Amino acid sequence: MDMFGRPGYPFGVLGNHATHVLEGQVRGYPATLFHLAAVHRGGRYVTDVNYYSVVVLSLPKALPDTAVSVHALVHSLHTDPFPPRAGSPVHLPSGRNPRMIKCSVDPAFAELVITEQVGRMTADAKMGWRLHQNQMIGWIKERKPYEKVVGLAEVMADIVAEFPESAWTARLHHGSSAVWPEEQRTDRP
Repeated sequence: MDMFGRPGYPFGVLGNHATHVLEGQVRGYPATLFHLAAVHRGGRYVTDVNYYSVVVLSLPKALPDTAVSVHALVHSLHTDPFPPRAGSPVHLPSGRNPRMIKCSVDPAFAELVITEQVGRMTADAKMGWRLHQNQMIGWIKERKPYEKVVGLAEVMADIVAEFPESAWTARLHHGSSAVWPEEQRTDRP
């Protein structure tokens, strides 16, 4: 939870305030649910605050930093909520409604996991999500009742279930922060 109090991607660049924290399990994944006030520059005043309902799922392995979001959800941030060093954001097929954007430190990994079905699930939930190390962080606009936040957590678990097996076992390209099992072995000569 400490990471959400610090300024930065994908929320406030001036600071964040988490409240109403709940912890538990969602479909076998350890989960933390909370409301977040994200403070950033821009808008009509010197600082602006956006409110989100957020879920963090702990995944079994670290995956490349990747993000996808409904464009309208992040438009008011005045910056794309993508991982550092991830390159330029990519708009998912033009003409899509709602507009969607994605980015990853490993574009091949993003192509593998952000399928048409995953894009549709993300759009239908009106959410954004990102992978950071072994966490999937998902958010929706405003402070929602916890029934809706639990629903967000369930959609996130469904999205993870859509990831092909190769997403969990493939060696990553340069720029990744993930550590794969063969790199964790201690029995090397």
